[in-house]
Amino acid sequence: MFQNPYTLMFGKSPSQSINRLAQTDQIISSFSAEVPASQIYMITGVRGSGKTVFMTELSKYFHKKKNWVTVDLNPAADLLQGLAARLYNEQTLTRMFDQAKIDLSRNRPPDFRCKACH
Repeated sequence: MFQNPYTLMFGKSPSQSINRLAQTDQIISSFSAEVPASQIYMITGVRGSGKTVFMTELSKYFHKKKNWVTVDLNPAADLLQGLAARLYNEQTLTRMFDQAKIDLSRNRPPDFRCKACH
């Protein structure tokens, strides 16, 4: 019988459960504040505990907000180059890259599609 590798059991039930909705609201509230209480959060947990789902929920929320840019990065690629390339794709930031004479035509991540280049 196939067993899901992403179960939280690990031989016993977890001793504590965290309400993800409360955590999501806390981070959204903090990041949305005029003066954020925190600018960095560390998301940790065992495999299958919902870290990726949690981050995806936050990313989708902030992606819809004006003046927010969300970026998905590939940890197997050059993170700085990937970040710069994806920021360049944001129309409001493209002009800043061009004015700073930053050339992103070389060393793009394999999955990068430059909107301004096509």
